[in-house]
Amino acid sequence: MDRQRWLSIYLLQWLLICVGSSPLSLVIHTSSKVGFPAVLPCTVTSLLEGAKTPHIQWQTVQDSVFERMGEELFQGNAYRERADVPEAMLLRGNCSLFLQDVRFSDTGIYDSYLVVGESSIQNRIFIQSVQLTVVDHKSIKSVEVGGDLILDLYTHQAQMVIFQDKNGTSWTVVWDRDGGKNNMGHLHNNRLIIRNVTARSAGMYKVLDSQGLGLSTVKVSVTERVIPRESLVLESKAASGRGSMSIPFQKIIILSLAFHLVLLLN
Repeated sequence: MDRQRWLSIYLLQWLLICVGSSPLSLVIHTSSKVGFPAVLPCTVTSLLEGAKTPHIQWQTVQDSVFERMGEELFQGNAYRERADVPEAMLLRGNCSLFLQDVRFSDTGIYDSYLVVGESSIQNRIFIQSVQLTVVDHKSIKSVEVGGDLILDLYTHQAQMVIFQDKNGTSWTVVWDRDGGKNNMGHLHNNRLIIRNVTARSAGMYKVLDSQGLGLSTVKVSVTERVIPRESLVLESKAASGRGSMSIPFQKIIILSLAFHLVLLLN
């Protein structure tokens, strides 16, 4: 009985170790808006004891995302110039993956591993799974007639801006990255600026990527220009001033005409 009992305890411990090291054992969830940076958390302090040159790997089911061993690094094709695990942070046990300019295609589960052993015989120790969700931007803007409508594109992934009138059902293209002179407005610091808006500018604006996916949706309302009360008072005073000056001027004209009439009669 004792032998069977110890065997059962051993098998249970082995099962717990396997489950604890499985990529599906614990998944951390994080999210980011498209075009923004994202941080996929990871800590490996306990596993780095005695390691001089940490070797870390991040991957998805389909792709190798990032790998670093000291100063040497590798970035997957879909993550070029966008993925990093800073070496200074890694040496302190922080193996978090930093992604820049996230895309909808970045959505998924990312697994991190610590690679140990010599180049000929290496083992991978699973660290963490992180589920990344990428969402679009939504906002509401109000602009005065004659003012400027500023639409954030958020990312260089933006390819097109389309517009739907508040009372309409169809969409029209107001800006295309390859549209040239046919575009409405101009681009400045990754923002589309549409000047001198009118009441017809009210409606829904969508920023699309090259795949036609909506990066951003903006509901725009256009209001009449509000004149400050101080301006109205000044204009009223100016008008009354002009009116008071006209009365003496009329008297001068009348007196001048009377004077000339008297001269003619004499």
